[in-house]
Amino acid sequence: MQFNLSENIKKNRKEMKLTQEELAEAFGVTVGAVSKWESGSTVPDILTLMQLADFFSVSVDALLGYSMSSKSIDDIVSNLHELLKAGNNDEVVSEVEKALVRYPGNFRIISTCADAMNVVAGVKGSDEYKRRSIDLYEASLKYISQNKDPDITEFDIRFRIAGLKSRTDPQKSLEEFMNINYSGICDTSIANLYMIMGKTDDALDRYTRALTSVLVDLLRFSTGMYITLVTLDKDRSYVEACDVMDWVLSIFKSTETGKISYITIMKIRVLIFKSLALSCLQKYEEMKGCIDSALDLAKEYDKNPSNNFTDKIRFWHGGSDYKPSFFDELGVGAMSGIDNLFKEGPTLLNEKIIKKMNPALEYWESLKEG
Repeated sequence: MQFNLSENIKKNRKEMKLTQEELAEAFGVTVGAVSKWESGSTVPDILTLMQLADFFSVSVDALLGYSMSSKSIDDIVSNLHELLKAGNNDEVVSEVEKALVRYPGNFRIISTCADAMNVVAGVKGSDEYKRRSIDLYEASLKYISQNKDPDITEFDIRFRIAGLKSRTDPQKSLEEFMNINYSGICDTSIANLYMIMGKTDDALDRYTRALTSVLVDLLRFSTGMYITLVTLDKDRSYVEACDVMDWVLSIFKSTETGKISYITIMKIRVLIFKSLALSCLQKYEEMKGCIDSALDLAKEYDKNPSNNFTDKIRFWHGGSDYKPSFFDELGVGAMSGIDNLFKEGPTLLNEKIIKKMNPALEYWESLKEG
């Protein structure tokens, strides 16, 4: 086992942007005493040690830097996972409490135990285990500075806490989801809570917000995957790029009502992307068909442009205060957007691929001149 008290006192002091003099003043000791703590030549008495831990908002064992071998922690985590897989829930609960006694200030242990109790609570439908899981998640936040797992964030933990509270305290759960609803990421969870609470209008408004985000994110996702596939410069990757565009286009078509909206702009962009991949495959007739369709949509859009979804897509139940509007970074108007997409889009690719895409650009230019 190891103790790193001196280093931890210094680290925590610096994280709080305190000088040795300021820490000494806060504890009514001399600067020399603090200096000796940090050099390791002396240690604080037990009462001062507890006060230091409270002052730095860490546990005593965390301040001491007390740790047994990491293998012990790995073994505990692995054992809990195996017990959960086997469905030995009573044994999971027992092992959780043993692990917490052994490592009361270890983030990995506390968060793993919280996850385990969350699973057990779901299987047994136990409010007691839900509360225990919530308590552990909240405790883990105190030690999140120890976290080394990039897949676990403070947001993830707060999201789980809010979710666990949804059945026992919907209002509190709603408040917590609202507090972490960055860029609408919790809209679906919020909608579910409104539904549980019998607030159907609010629920439908939130589901509408979630749908809007899904549609916009779908374009971002499909565009990113398309570009990645195209850079491979292989026939099968060009075919898959076309398939991705067909897939997202089918979703846009099944969601629109036929009215001009931001979906029109998204459909145009998808059609142009597909035409470029078809050009690389030398499927020029299909390529021309995509560009013709994009041109027809662009002309229709520019007659009466609309950059929103309000009452223009299926399943629209947005409240009166929800009127999302979007701006096309490719330019004002659909025709100019196609122009810029042909000119700027391919420049991100290598010369060999751009050359394969030139027939699409040439056909577009011929349509404009005609």
